[in-house]
Amino acid sequence: MNALSVPGVSVNNVPINIVPNSFSFKMGKGEITVRSASSGGGSSKSVHTEDAEMKIGEMKFEMYVTEETLNLFSQWKKNIGTNAVSAVQPASTPLSGSFMSCITDSDFKASADGTVEMIFQGDPLSDNF
Repeated sequence: MNALSVPGVSVNNVPINIVPNSFSFKMGKGEITVRSASSGGGSSKSVHTEDAEMKIGEMKFEMYVTEETLNLFSQWKKNIGTNAVSAVQPASTPLSGSFMSCITDSDFKASADGTVEMIFQGDPLSDNF
């Protein structure tokens, strides 16, 4: 089994150059809260509830600050809820997110090795990986 370490990332079917080892994601399966309910006589049972508000897929990565990055960021911000983001490990099925928005007002670090983090959120991610 190979570790997910060098994914190729595309936004709206355009391959993106990212900073190595900067890609991360959340599947968007939501969180489950476990509470204790009293059953009387000193006993209890666990109660499990699903938080639908947390069912948000997320993909984030860093890019080097270039003129191209600034232009892409501007496009992605305008495409509210319509960006498609995918990541693929060589020889595997892509992990994909749809109906995504670039949620950050990114902090661009203008320097020789300046980077900027891009965060996309939307529908839960595919289970393809």
